[in-house]
Formats: sequence, structure tokens, C-alpha cells
Amino acid sequence: MRRTAVKPKRICQLAREFGASERHCAGPNGVRPRKYDDSLIIAVACIQNLHQFSFREALEFSEDYFNDLPTLSTYHYRLERIPKDTIQRFIEYLGKKVIEASAQNVRFFILDGTGFSFKDTYPLKFYRGTEIRNIRAHVKILAVAGVLGKRRFVFTAKAGPPYASEIKLAEPLVPQLPSGSCVLGDKGFDCIRLLEAIILRGCVPVIAIKETARFQIRNPLRLLSKKNAAGTVYKKRTLIEGLFGNTKQKLASHVRVFNLEIAKVFALLRFALFNMAILAAFEKAKVWIWFSNSPMICAIRPLCLNFP
Repeated sequence: MRRTAVKPKRICQLAREFGASERHCAGPNGVRPRKYDDSLIIAVACIQNLHQFSFREALEFSEDYFNDLPTLSTYHYRLERIPKDTIQRFIEYLGKKVIEASAQNVRFFILDGTGFSFKDTYPLKFYRGTEIRNIRAHVKILAVAGVLGKRRFVFTAKAGPPYASEIKLAEPLVPQLPSGSCVLGDKGFDCIRLLEAIILRGCVPVIAIKETARFQIRNPLRLLSKKNAAGTVYKKRTLIEGLFGNTKQKLASHVRVFNLEIAKVFALLRFALFNMAILAAFEKAKVWIWFSNSPMICAIRPLCLNFP
């Protein structure tokens, strides 16, 4: 991921397209209508996370791209109360555009969770063992990564509080997976309820199973998943670790806010920015060649070459 590949104008364009695709329901009587659309708030927040701006700096920088911007207090208020499902749908919208731009089939999907610190610095290197459990200032993100050839993207993601169950975060995301795909996961996703949801969706579970010398695996779904995880496909599960590392290296693993709800929004938007960078890479890889010296110029169409 290259941050310079994501242009502010492109962020604004994608946010407006997403806002146009969303259905806006009128609020109940007596409630003041929203002056600023969610797509505007998302665009400014993406610019803020991309350049690591403060709230005030993000609004001042966005003056060149929007005619009307909220005040600092209004912007902070909207970020705190924007539905996380809206940010999740924005990531899914970008993921679908990545698939369309690549013109390839997704090979498989990978489940995994990661954390982003906020409020204070994340001093894990100073703690050991059970002391790490005392650190509460972080958000848990469950991401579903798709693999397109040698490129990875975020198909969907969900945010939760500190130390949230990855299985509970993953269960609502399984019905959105395409039928017939393989779903990879480590031993943290060894749950019969989750395996049943994957099977009902028509997908193939490739999840590592917990086992010991004393307790043998008897459930048929767990036996099936163990057999699938013994193949070469499961070795691709580490691709999502590289996705997390790339995102945190470029956009930082620490969210400079003090509010848990805003930290969830910013953590999710960093995966949206990752998808924008992948989308920009696919769009830039298309080179148009014109045969200007040919007498049949009017009859020849431009040739599009897709480079890996």
C-alpha cells in the first residue's frame, strides 16, 4: 500500500458514489434533519486518517474539496454517532469495486482479528502474561480478506470493544460471503456454530481445529475442517497477517483519539483506505495503446493490457 496512491479527490468521489447508492430514510417527526450527509463525514475522516491530521487540520485541509463543512464540534459529534454498519457497508462497497476492477475471481477468503490502540500509547512491550489483559484502550477489528491473484483486499470488516470475541464478530459476516468459496481461519475460529454457518452458506471451511492427545475430534464438521486445513490452501492464511502489517505500517496502529466509538470508526476507515489503494493500483495498471499510424484507426479499438 502506498499512501500517495490514494488521492483526496478520489476519496471524495468514492464517498459521494457510496452516498448515492445508500438509501436515506427520513427520520421520525420532531427530529432535526441532518445537514451534512454521512458520505461527507466519511470522506473527511478518510482524509484525516490518511494524512494523520488532527480534527481541526482535517477540516481545514478539506476546504478545497467541499463547499460546506461542519464545525469542529459538529464533526466530532457526527463521528461519535455515525453507525458502524455504514462504515462496514462502505468497506464492502470498495471491496466490490476492487473485484470489478481486477476482473478476476476471488480465490478464497481469510478470517482474522487485529487490534488498534487509542487514547494512550500501546505499551505491550513493557508488559508480560496476564498484565496485558489490563490494557483496555484498544478496539478489536474482525476483517475478512479476499485474495485476487497476488493482491489482497478487505471484503468486509466489523469493529468491537476491547477483547471482543472474534467468533461473535465473524458470525454476522459469514452470510455475506459468496457461495462456493473457501473460508480460512486459525484455531481461534474453531467453533461448531461458526462451522455450521459456513456450511449453510455453501462455503468450504478451512479452519484449524484445536486438539490434544486426550481429547479426540468427533464432530463431523470439525473433522471436515481439519481435513481441509491439512492441505496446501491453509498455508495461504498468513496473507492476512501481511495485510494487517501493511495497514498498520502505513497508517499507524495507534488511533489518536480518546473516544472508543470514534476509534472504531477510524480503525475501520483504515481498511477502507487500504481498499482504495488496491483499487488505484488496478486502475493504474490499465494501459491504453492507440495505433495512430494505422489507416484503419476508426475501425480499431484501443487495446487494454492488464499487468500483474
